[in-house]
Amino acid sequence: MSYHGRKAAQQIIDERFEGRSLEVYTVDGDKLVGLVDEIGRHEIGMIVEGKPVVVERRAILYIVTGLSDIHGAGSGCERDYVLDESFVGYDVTVRLVNGNEISGRLLKVSREEIGIAQENRAIIVPRRSIVFIRIERK
Repeated sequence: MSYHGRKAAQQIIDERFEGRSLEVYTVDGDKLVGLVDEIGRHEIGMIVEGKPVVVERRAILYIVTGLSDIHGAGSGCERDYVLDESFVGYDVTVRLVNGNEISGRLLKVSREEIGIAQENRAIIVPRRSIVFIRIERK
């Protein structure tokens, strides 16, 4: 938690996701599908195929969840990032560190993650997994 006590401003994936199903894609190419059991600042605890799995946030390339799972407005990016809340609603293309691209509408921005709407799902991308973001149009 930051010294301001604004955990929700830091990460989109927070304790509100406990009990929800997520698809987690890791930087080494794995896909983990399961229920979120516990959320920590640096790890996500999940039940995958009936077994507990702890995923390091640093290992996450992106996460797929339901579009309705993205809650509220993110904040806390002012002065630290060029891409802040003022870009919400823009169509974007995100180049990931593995060379893949994700396109969609920017839905939410936090200090450590961005949320993109893509059809009926939301994709949450940690900023450390991003090479660049191309702003397409509003």
